[in-house]
Amino acid sequence: GGERGTVLVSRDGTSWERVALRGMPFLTGVAWDGERFLASGWGGALYTSPDGLRWQALYPGTGQHLFGVAHGQGRFVAVGYEGKLGVVLASQDGARWRLTARAPGWLMDVAHGAGRWVAVGEKGLVLASRDGLRWRFVPTPVQGWLYGVAHGEGRFVAVGEALLLSRDGLTWEAFPLPTQEILLGVAFGGGLFLAAGEKGTLLASQDGVHWSRVLTGAAPWFRRLVYGRGRFLAAGHGKVLVARRVWDWEEAPTDHLPRHLTGLAHGQDRFLLVGHLPDMAAFSPDGLNWEEVHPLPHEPQAAAYGAGRFVVVGDCGTILTLP
Repeated sequence: GGERGTVLVSRDGTSWERVALRGMPFLTGVAWDGERFLASGWGGALYTSPDGLRWQALYPGTGQHLFGVAHGQGRFVAVGYEGKLGVVLASQDGARWRLTARAPGWLMDVAHGAGRWVAVGEKGLVLASRDGLRWRFVPTPVQGWLYGVAHGEGRFVAVGEALLLSRDGLTWEAFPLPTQEILLGVAFGGGLFLAAGEKGTLLASQDGVHWSRVLTGAAPWFRRLVYGRGRFLAAGHGKVLVARRVWDWEEAPTDHLPRHLTGLAHGQDRFLLVGHLPDMAAFSPDGLNWEEVHPLPHEPQAAAYGAGRFVVVGDCGTILTLP
C-alpha cells in the first residue's frame, strides 16, 4: 500500500498490477487474516478485499490535509485540500466541524478581519466570506502561490510567490515582492506586519507595501508567526525566535522540540507551538521556555486560539482541541 490509495498485486512477485482504492487514502499497511486482505492507512482508513483486486471501504478515512486555521466572529475556520480541490471547514466550538466550501485549488491559509474572512492558496487563489460559511471566489492579478494572509491597519496582506493587498478582501492589488525568497507566512501585531520565508527571511512593514529586512539566514526557513504579550514569535525549521522589537531577536532552546515547527498561536497568556518529527505540542509563557510538551497524532500543521481553547489542525483531517 502507499499514497493515493495505491495497491500493487502480484501472483508471482515479478509481474505487478496496480489497483487504486476509491478515496485515495494514504495506506501504511496490508495484512492477510486467512480469509481476506485488510489495508489500513492515515485518517483511520480501513479497506478489505477477498483477492487484492476488489476492495471495499469499511472506513475510507479522510484525505483532507489542513494547513491553516483562524478564529473570528465566534467560529473557527480551517482550510486545506482534499485531492485536487481546496476545502473549507467551520466550527463554533472547535470540536464539531462541517465542510462549508470546496475550491478549485489548494488553500494554504485563512484570516479574519473587519467582518470578513479571506482564504488564500494555489496560483493566486483567493476566497472571501462574510460569515465563514458561504464563500465566493475573488479574482486576483497574480498566478503565484499564496501561503499566508493576515489583517491589520484596515487591510488584508497576502504573501507567497507574490504580494497582494486589499482593503475589503474583494479587490486585490499586486505589489513587487520585497525579497527574492518566497514568503511562507505573515502576521500582524503591535502596529506592524511581519512576513517570514525561505533562508530565514523576516521582513517588517507598517503598511504592507514598504518592507524592511529585519533578519536573514537564521534558519533554512520560517513559516509561522504570532504576536502576543507585546512580542513576535517566529517558528520554522528547528528554531523559535522571540522579539519585542523586530530588529532584536532572541533564540529559544529547541533541542527537545520537533524539527519542523509548523504552527503558532497565543491565548490565555501563553503560546502554543506545534510541529512534527516528532509530532508534538508545546506551551510557553514567554516564547522562550517550552517546558510543557505533549505528543500529538499525525502531522500538525497549524494552530489558533478562540472560544477559550486552542485548536490544532493538520494532515489526514487532524483536528484537535487543547485546553
